[in-house]
Amino acid sequence: MNSSERKQASTLLPGSDDGSPAHSPEKQQQQDDDISAPPNGGFIAWVQVAGAWVITFNVLGLLNAYGQFQGIYETDLLRGSSASAIAWIGSAQFLVCYLVCVATGPVLDGGHLHLLLGVGTAVTVFGLMMTSLCHAYYQFFLAQTVVTGVGFGLVFLPASSVVSQWFSSRAPLAIGIAVSGSSVGAVVYPIMLQRLVGKVGFPWTVRIIGFMVLATMLFAAAVMRLRVGKSQQRRKEIDFGHVRDKFYLVACLSFFVNFLGLYVFYYYISLYATEVAGTDPHLAGYLLAILNAGSFFGRLLPSWLAGRWGLMNVQIVFGLISGALALALLGIRTTGGVVAFTAVYGFVSAPYVALPIPIVTSLSPDKGVWATRLGMSFAIIGLGALIGSPVAGAILGDGEDRNWTGLIVWCGVMFFTSAGILTILRTMKVGFKLFVIV
Repeated sequence: MNSSERKQASTLLPGSDDGSPAHSPEKQQQQDDDISAPPNGGFIAWVQVAGAWVITFNVLGLLNAYGQFQGIYETDLLRGSSASAIAWIGSAQFLVCYLVCVATGPVLDGGHLHLLLGVGTAVTVFGLMMTSLCHAYYQFFLAQTVVTGVGFGLVFLPASSVVSQWFSSRAPLAIGIAVSGSSVGAVVYPIMLQRLVGKVGFPWTVRIIGFMVLATMLFAAAVMRLRVGKSQQRRKEIDFGHVRDKFYLVACLSFFVNFLGLYVFYYYISLYATEVAGTDPHLAGYLLAILNAGSFFGRLLPSWLAGRWGLMNVQIVFGLISGALALALLGIRTTGGVVAFTAVYGFVSAPYVALPIPIVTSLSPDKGVWATRLGMSFAIIGLGALIGSPVAGAILGDGEDRNWTGLIVWCGVMFFTSAGILTILRTMKVGFKLFVIV
């Protein structure tokens, strides 16, 4: 190759079939058009929603089903450990999942979607198989919290970010539909645990779940694709420049505070039902499934409303309703009341899982860093999930003298505080105007 040929080859875009320059005006204009004009629908776009639905079915479904695992651990496998210590297994799994999202954001921005899905699926299934072999607390923590949590983190961010690339005005609804998979998974998996543990034992129940995760994740890996091409700019895993964006920072603070209280009832509502309301333990075992069934509709309707009335407006309203409902549990001491509370709480609290994703992307004018920003915000959310439920467990205490009032107040105050912080963000953006879509 002579010098002129080498010079020409050095200007080719890596992986380009047409040999066009890497930074030619034509390529840059094409990339800008791709980023700025999502189809906002169509077969391929909705197939991405289906793939993301499967991912959230497995990841958030199993994370939200941890309350069922906790019940099994408290009554059988880890009887010698306190409720607060056992809660750390599930809470830390949230944190591991969301911390891994910090690293997967730049990888996804680099165009490596299927690498993340393939490795993440393998790690998740391996972690579940190892969980089926555990007997001691540290073994459950390593297998379920660390290994499975890492696998969850590798596949979860693509589910959130890829859907955002294919929609504009319909993004809140599309993301809400995708995240609704978590509600279905969080109904299916607790019922599987409830029904199968007594028949085939805990180890084989978890193995069956692992095979189910593998089969469904193969579908997601087959259909999902990126619309925005590989970013030409090298991203930092943690770019603290985003922290200088005050809107983004305040939004993340609101999400963090909310997750301090959001999952408290996911872990403790069954225990409250049996100890305070005198609910039959068999029925109490289905309360988590009822809660997640309510959250299915809470992922959809508020997401549709957010597309019409504004993301922050809907989030604030449902945050206030959730806080008031949480405090209402102080006066509920019957089985029927607890069942009704569980279903309604699942519905009104669900937007705090579905809407943070479009809120973060709406605050990020550079679409090339959506995955990176989502990954950083998930890490902050994970920290809240890590701290919240164990703190609530410590407030509750062990033995006969449990402090249910303190636990309930903790949850309600976190919702009110989160809604207040988001109201401050809304005021920063549009002032004190009430009837503004934001």
